[in-house]
Amino acid sequence: MRKTLSRIGNSEALVITKEMKELTGIGSEVQVEIQGNAIIITPAQAAERPETLERQKRFAEARDQVLSEYDDLFRRLADA
Repeated sequence: MRKTLSRIGNSEALVITKEMKELTGIGSEVQVEIQGNAIIITPAQAAERPETLERQKRFAEARDQVLSEYDDLFRRLADA
């Protein structure tokens, strides 16, 4: 989905529509993280739920496994 930022004073804002809120469960408070050049927005209440923490743990384990398993390939691609 492509969105345009709205100007608010000296800042810019992303408008989160009602439909986006309903689909994601985002309320009036969000958790914002920066990962590389990505901005990750999650519902604040979900950031501390056990199932969210478990999902983050499983993702980190899978990421680490892939990076370890394909380290040589990634290095060769980076040098190409």
